[in-house]
Amino acid sequence: MFTGVAVGSALAPHKMAAGLGYTLDNVDALNEFRAIYVGLWLATAGLLIIALRRINDPLLGDLGAMLVLGQTSGRLLSLLLDGTPSVRIWPLFILEAIGGLALLIVRPSEASQGAQGRAVEQ
Repeated sequence: MFTGVAVGSALAPHKMAAGLGYTLDNVDALNEFRAIYVGLWLATAGLLIIALRRINDPLLGDLGAMLVLGQTSGRLLSLLLDGTPSVRIWPLFILEAIGGLALLIVRPSEASQGAQGRAVEQ
């Protein structure tokens, strides 16, 4: 999902922004949009891919969860300070919350790491 949004945002930033309910009316807005929706989201996707390949390293999954749940936290703050967003934002909030929590739920325990480390040594 992160990679898809990043590629779409790189290729069609005005269309992607319009889908979220805002416009990019100057170079500064485009720069900020690309920094987050292209740069940060590609970095997030990369981190999650690395974490997927190294599932026994809980720090990588924790960092991925922190990035995803950081978005959820920002949305909750906006809900409290700014009011209820439109219906097009709620699916994003739900997907981010479920994804971030899923990363924490499947986190390997310290006991499983120790057992796997001993198996590798043998």
